[in-house]
Amino acid sequence: MKRWPLQEAWFWERAPFFRLLLPVILGIMLYSYIRPAYHSVILISAIVSFIGFAVVSSIKSQSNVLRWLRFASLHVTLMAAAWLLSYFNDVQNDSQWYAHHNSDAYIARITIPPTEKEKTWKLAVDIIGTIDGKATRGRAFVYVYKNKLPLLFAQGDTIILPNNLQTIATTGNPFAFDYAAYCNRNNIYHQQFLSTDDIVLYNKAKPSDIGWVQRLHNQTVSIIDRYIKDKKVAGLMQAMLIGEEANLDADTRNAYAATGIIHIIAISGSHITFFFIAIAVLLGWIKHKKWKWVKYIAAIPLIWLYVAMSGAPPSAVRAALMFSILGIGFAFGKQSYSLNHLFATAFILLCAEPMWLYAIGFQLSFIAVLSLIIFYRPIYKWYIPANRIARLLWQVVAASIAAEILVAPLVVYYFHLFPLLFIVANIAAYLFMGIALVGGMLLVVFSTVPAVAGVIGLCIEYIVSLFNRLVYTMQTVNPASFSYLYIDATELFLLFLIVTGLSVYFFKQKKEWLYIGLIAAVLLMASFNIKEWQALHQQKLVVYNINKANHVELIQGMQHQIICTDTTIDEQKKNYVLKPAHTGFRAWHRGKPINEVIFCIGNNTALVLNQKPITNNSFPVDYVIINYQATPQDLPLINRAFSPKQIVMGNNLPRYAMDVIDTAAAIQGIPLWAVSRKGAFIL
Repeated sequence: MKRWPLQEAWFWERAPFFRLLLPVILGIMLYSYIRPAYHSVILISAIVSFIGFAVVSSIKSQSNVLRWLRFASLHVTLMAAAWLLSYFNDVQNDSQWYAHHNSDAYIARITIPPTEKEKTWKLAVDIIGTIDGKATRGRAFVYVYKNKLPLLFAQGDTIILPNNLQTIATTGNPFAFDYAAYCNRNNIYHQQFLSTDDIVLYNKAKPSDIGWVQRLHNQTVSIIDRYIKDKKVAGLMQAMLIGEEANLDADTRNAYAATGIIHIIAISGSHITFFFIAIAVLLGWIKHKKWKWVKYIAAIPLIWLYVAMSGAPPSAVRAALMFSILGIGFAFGKQSYSLNHLFATAFILLCAEPMWLYAIGFQLSFIAVLSLIIFYRPIYKWYIPANRIARLLWQVVAASIAAEILVAPLVVYYFHLFPLLFIVANIAAYLFMGIALVGGMLLVVFSTVPAVAGVIGLCIEYIVSLFNRLVYTMQTVNPASFSYLYIDATELFLLFLIVTGLSVYFFKQKKEWLYIGLIAAVLLMASFNIKEWQALHQQKLVVYNINKANHVELIQGMQHQIICTDTTIDEQKKNYVLKPAHTGFRAWHRGKPINEVIFCIGNNTALVLNQKPITNNSFPVDYVIINYQATPQDLPLINRAFSPKQIVMGNNLPRYAMDVIDTAAAIQGIPLWAVSRKGAFIL
């Protein structure tokens, strides 16, 4: 008797959440394009498609038409439901949002400890009501200018704020991180800049007003600050141990990112795994297989406590939820399929927080785990050492290579770099992370014994400082060009398509996927060549939006030349703005500074004005760029002298002075482009 031929199941048949996840992702993305005014239409669509799915599913026939109807109705339901989840998650659609209730003043509560900036204190607040007693909700940022006195406000305090709310705007700098979109997706739309005299303390918080999880977090931060005197080391330990990144040194962050080990700073799967190992060691007295499930069940609430204490970042929540699903499965002796668990975790998290789809940490976390699941075993099988220590090292190497396959394109897309020594760096990083986390836990445990805690703190300082020197050394090995890589969204898609096509070909021997991968490679090379040609022939004049500074550059071919700059501003502060632009324009090579003041860009002429104009020496130009601290009285003189299409002002004036000039220009009908208001100017 002949056997029925077996057909290998597609991976989405073993991982059904993959098919549920795709329409949810699409629905969340559609929220950015379909206006909230259509929410009634979307709701009706969701109800109708769900009823259609229920009716079609109840019919026993297995015809192709019914299958397609079932497929279509289910996916429309999920897409519409995801759009509605995004709609209800957006605080702008809440009738109690504070911006819907105009008031002279608002009552707000400070939600986290104030963060110290260069010239201000940053307060994250929940606006809980208006001064006339209406209940509201919504979050905002308040920047309090520093003075000689210490800040009087702390976490949990209730304060009264004037209604000087300003919409958070993007800087408009070319290829810059869109901070406004980032804040908006976290339901933060406004900010204020105030002096301490503008704020009234309404109610001073008691220790009991702050949740015990947050108190535990704050206490851990305080312990690290007390026993680790080196501020850079303390900031790194706070970030690694409990996700407190407010005090993390910018140079340290950049060095860890450039060497491909930034993941050890963010609370993620590695931390959760290590935390579970620590719990398993404490429960090591449980030997019998029958009671092994106790370890998993006991670990789950403790891991969620740790995640809550670290501020519940997306990567940590992903790791904790996935561990919970796996842990419950192991506890009840159920077989697991890692891909389905990963997709199920993503599905649950996106239903709870739709905007996490756009969080870089969320994307990197899931892509890294997906890459490990797919590629780790095949890579590990390349070589299996006989020696136990060599085998452990090879496991770390295989895991590093496996994770990097899908993570690398995303790192290049977001951070514009590729760490050449990522394998070496990751081996050292995992060893260091284990030592640092053990040291951090011991420091907290023995914090009540100052002598012991002091010794532990000194040991941590030495080890972390030593590792940081190693990281800085590895950072210098990376070629400069590897720190200025740029790909757009289309090229990112093509890279993933190449990896997918080649992977399916090698794993499943499906030749058609090899052709798909090769076609994607050809298209990617064509895109690179076109953009290289465009970069070689480009000519742009850019006035950047840098806080309290003027910086003007000429982008000529594949190099940039400085026309004028403020030498008093810290170079790191300037590079935060300039590096993304140089990377995106493919002009990271620096040319000689330019001393001329008149430029021809295409058919336009531009004048860089370094002083107040002399009216008897005037001539017409298309654009005037003011490179001195102008006054409102200067604008009519400039307009008469040069008759420009546009007057461009940098960001070298205080906020209040720029407000006066902007208002004067609007009243007089003078075409003014203030980069502090409208973003960077590109000609």
